[in-house]
Amino acid sequence: MGGFFILFYIIYKASSLKESILYSLLTGFSFAVFSFYWIVFAISHYGDVNLLVSVLLFALFGISFSLFQFVPFGIFLHITKKYRYSIFLAPFVWVILEFLREYFPFSGFPWNLMGYTLSYINPVAQITSTTGIYGLSFLAVFFAVSFFILFHRKNLIPAVVSVLLFSGIYLWGNHRINSYTDTGTARNIAVIQGNIKEDVKLDNNKRLEVINKYLHLIQTASKHSVDLIILPESAIPVYPLYQEEDVYRLYFFDRLKKYKKPVLSGFDNVYYKNGRLILHNSVFLYDENNRLVDVYNKIKLVPFGEYVPFPFGIFRSLFPYLEGYDFVPGKEKKVIRFKEFKIVPLICFEAIFPDFISEFAKKGNLIVNVTNDAWFGRTSAPLQHFEMARVRAVETGKYLIRAANTGISAVINPVGEIKSSLKLFEDGIILEKVYLNSKATSWAEHHYKIKLLFIILFIVLSVFILRKEERNEVNNTKGGGHTGKSDEKRFR
Repeated sequence: MGGFFILFYIIYKASSLKESILYSLLTGFSFAVFSFYWIVFAISHYGDVNLLVSVLLFALFGISFSLFQFVPFGIFLHITKKYRYSIFLAPFVWVILEFLREYFPFSGFPWNLMGYTLSYINPVAQITSTTGIYGLSFLAVFFAVSFFILFHRKNLIPAVVSVLLFSGIYLWGNHRINSYTDTGTARNIAVIQGNIKEDVKLDNNKRLEVINKYLHLIQTASKHSVDLIILPESAIPVYPLYQEEDVYRLYFFDRLKKYKKPVLSGFDNVYYKNGRLILHNSVFLYDENNRLVDVYNKIKLVPFGEYVPFPFGIFRSLFPYLEGYDFVPGKEKKVIRFKEFKIVPLICFEAIFPDFISEFAKKGNLIVNVTNDAWFGRTSAPLQHFEMARVRAVETGKYLIRAANTGISAVINPVGEIKSSLKLFEDGIILEKVYLNSKATSWAEHHYKIKLLFIILFIVLSVFILRKEERNEVNNTKGGGHTGKSDEKRFR
């Protein structure tokens, strides 16, 4: 929020549009560096991309991110700053730009939306059950606007409104958390965190080591009264549907059947279709008799992580880890049904998409997010990723289970409380009770209508402000007007 305060200040002082664009670009690039620096680590350390090339690619990403989010915002501020009350439109404009990030660029990249600066305050995060994460983004920018007006225009009213609004939301959210009680069918689950380092996962000579570690953890979990055992994304290094014989696949499934427990796990799903090799990032569920129940194929793929988007294929040689193949996106938001479970499966990156998940979650009674954040090492990315997934539990009103290879694995209840968790880079098992709940929150049920209402409010408020400014201009003209200097002083 402090960054917004600075951006407001320098744009309101800027003498030209070009200057405002430059300041916006620099602000956005700085935000990208602090928020997404881990991209350099991931693609250089595990992606075999030269460090210098990684830095240059990240610089290109940072500039692109700024051009998409911060520069349009800065242009709006510059164009409308002559209108005294137009700054109150800033939260609306910012959030509308965040709406677009659900879908653009490529298949969308809504990572680190501004609302996550407030979501860590869980009572305040409860409003996402009605507004989605965008409600928190609106508040973050509104607070920045209020305190900018306080210090820049010496007007105390918006700041007081912000404090009262924050206090009211906090008290309401705290009451919501304290009054929450679990409803629905109770089931016992086990979440396994294998803590397999990425260089081990990528080493074909260590496949047996990985398989044996997971088999040991599954065996340990199966000794408890559990209704489902959950493993992370791409946990087992075998291809369940691949037509050719594989001794590792036979070895894993032959031993798995001994434990007599249903298992949900991520796999790289490779098979041939019409003579073409197909690769999906998938979740498979096997019942207690080792029979395949269903498969979900990841829909939201990571650009430059799981595929090279058009028209960047000509630069494929810069991404050795993608040389020769792309993952293929799934086509269906498929709920995995097993006994009382109606599982909404989310694979890694999919957990950051508010609209995608809200529409998906209405079909199920439990959200399971499997991921492998080992790519990010000991950067802030696993913590950011976890927080975004946690907010999805509040938005949808569902228990959310997170199984992460190197952490953070957790069981999160519908008001965002962490019932159990495993820290980063530790292996272990979570044994926890979850409640299968088919109810939908206001946001999950009506998220498109809520976003449309938000846009309508923006249009109505814009028209109101414009007309008010026009009336002021008419009154000033009738009263003799103001000099250009006095107008500039009034608006600043």
